[in-house]
Amino acid sequence: MRQLYKENTANYPRLKTDTFFTDFNTAYCFNGLINEVNDFIEKHQLLNTDLWKRSIQQFIENADSDYGWRGEFWGKLMRGACLTYSCTKNPRLYEILEQSIRDMLEVQSLYGRISSYEPCNEFTGWDLWCRKYVLLGMQYFLEICEDNSLSQQIIDSMCKQLDDIISKIGDEKDGKIPITTATRHWRGLNSSSILEPVVRLYTITQNQKYFDFATYIVNCGGTDVENLFELAFEDKMYPYQYPVTKAYELMSCFEGLLEYYRVTGIDKYKVAVINFVNKVLESDFTIIGSCGCTEELLDHSTVRQANTTNGMVQQETCVTVTLMKLLYQLNLLTGDSKYADAFEISAYNAFLGAINTNLIINSYLKNRDLNLEPLTFDSYSPLTAGVRGCRVAGYKVMSDKHYYGCCASIGATGSGLIPKMALLTSSEGFVMNLFLDGTINSVTPRGNKISFVTRTEYPSKELVEIKICLEQQEEFEIKIRNPFWSKKTKVKINNKHVQPCEGYISLTQQWENGDTIQIEFDMRTQVIYPIPYGQQILMNKVIWGKNYIVPTFDEEDPLAKKHIALRRGPIILAQDNRLGYDVDEPVDIDINPDGYVDVSYPAKKVPFKHIVAVSVPLKDGTYFEVVDYGSSGKLWSDESKIAAWILIK
Repeated sequence: MRQLYKENTANYPRLKTDTFFTDFNTAYCFNGLINEVNDFIEKHQLLNTDLWKRSIQQFIENADSDYGWRGEFWGKLMRGACLTYSCTKNPRLYEILEQSIRDMLEVQSLYGRISSYEPCNEFTGWDLWCRKYVLLGMQYFLEICEDNSLSQQIIDSMCKQLDDIISKIGDEKDGKIPITTATRHWRGLNSSSILEPVVRLYTITQNQKYFDFATYIVNCGGTDVENLFELAFEDKMYPYQYPVTKAYELMSCFEGLLEYYRVTGIDKYKVAVINFVNKVLESDFTIIGSCGCTEELLDHSTVRQANTTNGMVQQETCVTVTLMKLLYQLNLLTGDSKYADAFEISAYNAFLGAINTNLIINSYLKNRDLNLEPLTFDSYSPLTAGVRGCRVAGYKVMSDKHYYGCCASIGATGSGLIPKMALLTSSEGFVMNLFLDGTINSVTPRGNKISFVTRTEYPSKELVEIKICLEQQEEFEIKIRNPFWSKKTKVKINNKHVQPCEGYISLTQQWENGDTIQIEFDMRTQVIYPIPYGQQILMNKVIWGKNYIVPTFDEEDPLAKKHIALRRGPIILAQDNRLGYDVDEPVDIDINPDGYVDVSYPAKKVPFKHIVAVSVPLKDGTYFEVVDYGSSGKLWSDESKIAAWILIK
């Protein structure tokens, strides 16, 4: 296999542990949806130089005097912007990112510290969390940096930052602050998530003290009340039953544990991460591909998601994007297609639905003394009948009266991951995970140039054609992901039928220039029913000020069983009031005995932009229209009230 990663880079350990790989030399040229998404996010967020300056100003001012998290904005934005640049190669974006990196290096104190907290208040609140994102932002810029001298400055800066942290955080018997008490929130879970950039910096520098610090964090187990890594390894409890159930921070800690496994090769930690993700997919993954129906907490969402009693603050975008990132990592690690299946569900539904395509300003902010501007991403996603734009998650006001939030900052990471997930490499060849119209240029196992030219309207239509453009003949494998929902997939190579299978369809042959792969997916519309559960005990009541989560009694909403969902391919079909009805009124859908619905393309034009729209038959012979969840509800008002779980008679 080609040497994809250089020694002393953050990704180098993956060559020994992972099944699939991202080739950073792969070039992308997409048409349609993903291209529109990246253009939108660049234009309205990442190319905004004022936003970058404002995010750095939080460190100059030590702005988090309220023990907040303004210091996370820069690193989240930088990580997402670097992932976006690796796809778009926009030179103006690179210029802005390089300048922002240089500006951040100027902020660093004599002692190496970069923090949005005053020194007298450091290592409490969200200080370590924010420092984590500074490190991650710098590490992701290293992957695109074109200036060797600047790369070394960044590495030197990160070492000084981490040296400052290690001098004060550690074993209490050494006179240091334990990492699980270096915060007043979530029993130390947020602070412990710094594990990921600590391990990555060790792989870059090979500095033993960074490895030792990572080992210390792992041994602490994530919280001061329970070792969550041990719980995951034992595999007896679901994550929603853990003593701390904050979804985003949990996933961040386990991504750090995955990096630790890649460095150590200790199988126990690999098992723990896989167990954790599998349990999340089993117990908290919803139809739109997010988690958490109680604000940002894991709460057995898989069975609770059709409850009308959940409230509107649920399915947080930070959780969606962090889950997408973890699913991407698990697909790389294990080569199991189920993680790519779940990633696709998240991307087309919860993630696309969160993009503020109409640039709406949250209505509840309009009477405040603020510099009002639309945020690029919404924070929460409704499941039963509800409205988008209900709140800005992680809302913080800055000294110039601008405001920002955690979900707005993290969103570009989600869109930046989609191209990387589309085509991966393996020791035998390539892995086609996503079916995006456009061209991907890469290199074969023998080092020959190859282009995959995909022509498709997927996921609107079921047909995909992939043309192989090669400089010379070569034998290698192309794995085609066969999604779990496609029960009757048809595959051809040069018009000759190939027997499909579940998971990945392996196509190994002597490939020639001009060879084509034709795929027809089974996009019948399937009915999904809520899972009855009666009652249960959850860990989803936060005692603010006491740093505790306590058990609560949860009872199934009697109305939950009066809902169904419709899935067409990877798309959840949603009602939207703009389509001429009231989503709060029940409908009587004509469902076939096999659990599918015979939908048709609508006779009348849908009055807003969408990926797919279909007419759903009712038992009285009439129809109503639905659209893809990702395009629904974009007015953030009752005028575009939506429902993914559809109320039925």
